[in-house]
Amino acid sequence: MLTHTIAAFTCVATLCAAAQEPEKLKVGSAMPSLDNVEIIQGSKDNLTDAKVTVVEFWATWCGPCVKAIPHINEFAKANSWRGLRVLGVSTDSTEDKSKVEPFIKKMGSRMTYNVGWAGDGVSRDWMEASGQKGIPCAFVCTNGKIAWIGHPMDDGFESTIRKCLSGRFDPELSPKGEQYLEAGRGAAKKRNWREASKHFDDCIALKPEIFVDAMEAKYQMLADQQKDAAAAKSWATEVTDKLSSSPVALAEFAVFVAHDPRLQQHDLESAQSMIEAAMAAGGTKTDVLVSAARVASAAGKLDAAVELQNKAWRQASPEQKPFLKTDLDAYKQSQAKGASAKVGQ
Repeated sequence: MLTHTIAAFTCVATLCAAAQEPEKLKVGSAMPSLDNVEIIQGSKDNLTDAKVTVVEFWATWCGPCVKAIPHINEFAKANSWRGLRVLGVSTDSTEDKSKVEPFIKKMGSRMTYNVGWAGDGVSRDWMEASGQKGIPCAFVCTNGKIAWIGHPMDDGFESTIRKCLSGRFDPELSPKGEQYLEAGRGAAKKRNWREASKHFDDCIALKPEIFVDAMEAKYQMLADQQKDAAAAKSWATEVTDKLSSSPVALAEFAVFVAHDPRLQQHDLESAQSMIEAAMAAGGTKTDVLVSAARVASAAGKLDAAVELQNKAWRQASPEQKPFLKTDLDAYKQSQAKGASAKVGQ
């Protein structure tokens, strides 16, 4: 009898302890508080109305963190007009606060987004709660919830943000799609083209407009890894058909083909055909106009780039206009010099 009593007590105690343990922070969890972040550059005010907020943990002594900063900065600048805001948080347990401000000044134009220092409990509520042990680590948040967690140089970082910004993020389909996508990339590294293509196609079949990143991965495999320009061009045509009802997604793919730095060669002819299809399907959308301007810029058609960006700027909201004006001025400056400019990469 005593044995049963002890066993029952142990079970109850275990259940009580488990009930008291906080739920692990994961994709789909509510975004933790940033109240204890001490701002060193910028402000926390512009995070409250952001369509997408990126909270990235880093440190001045961390080599991979320093390498990722310019990448984050350029992506943030290119997408600020769409409602993307970034807060780089120097971690409290590993960083000397006095080193952060001099570091920011040294980075200059390569680190212009919001930067803060993690006060009491910030790393615990974000990093420890999600089981993350290494930096840099980025949390992509939208609608008050976490949409993605990982290294800011991983492919999923940009693709998740783009989905969230254009309202194409699906919290239920995305995890399954990521599994297919990673399997495809793994197979491509092993030069197992047939298996890689099948995984990419399975991902895309879930919902084409959501998994543009799988389309991009397949295009890159064909163009760069297999060195099959004809197959890549054929795939671009197929993508145009698949995304015919989603002009914003098609325009994103066109920009990728036109001048994504991950590609060894850029098929401007295919990019132009895709952007024309996107314009025909949704030419009045600001997102499509901005993408069309970038494709025109990549092709050295600066008159067209200025015209398209100017149209996007004129119809933009007051909050968007300053960000769009930056690229418009860059196009005009290059136009005046008679030089090709690739902005917004």
